[in-house]
Amino acid sequence: MSDVTLDDINDIFHRITENFEEPVRIGGRCESQTYYQTEDLNDEDLDACAEYVAHRIENVISPQEPALFLKLPGGYSFFAERLSAYYSELMMGGVEVPLEQYLESKMSNGFGTKYKGSNAIMVTDVITTARSSLEAHSKATLRGIPVLCWATLIDRTFGPGPVPVVSAFTGAPVRLLTQDF
Repeated sequence: MSDVTLDDINDIFHRITENFEEPVRIGGRCESQTYYQTEDLNDEDLDACAEYVAHRIENVISPQEPALFLKLPGGYSFFAERLSAYYSELMMGGVEVPLEQYLESKMSNGFGTKYKGSNAIMVTDVITTARSSLEAHSKATLRGIPVLCWATLIDRTFGPGPVPVVSAFTGAPVRLLTQDF
């Protein structure tokens, strides 16, 4: 079992949370009164989150096992690399589960065929609207790559998706900006 507790995770995210009176823009499509300074997470914080999420993934997907981690574009914390390493060590007894950067150009150039039939976990730093995750999930599934779950540092979607979202922290909700559509 993990040495990392929910209290440890809450302490980490409490330290990087900023609250604003007026909503601030988060990315291109949404805003919120709560912002998480993920760039302030240090190696120890990220390792704790990866260990915590690795154990949660095991509880969610068991008895299935992943054959692949798909890292979505946009993350800069190297959470996917840490998660893959922790999962491989803790849950797979040191058997490495490959981590691949999920790029549409790669998937279209035969890469998707390489992993056809391989159970995958999609990983990103933060999910806000889930739009990019849904698109990537659909494209992987259409290429025959079953997605077992999405893994993330922070989930801000509060909604059901095609698979479970396994995160270190459930963040404050966001508001979708409609004028950009």
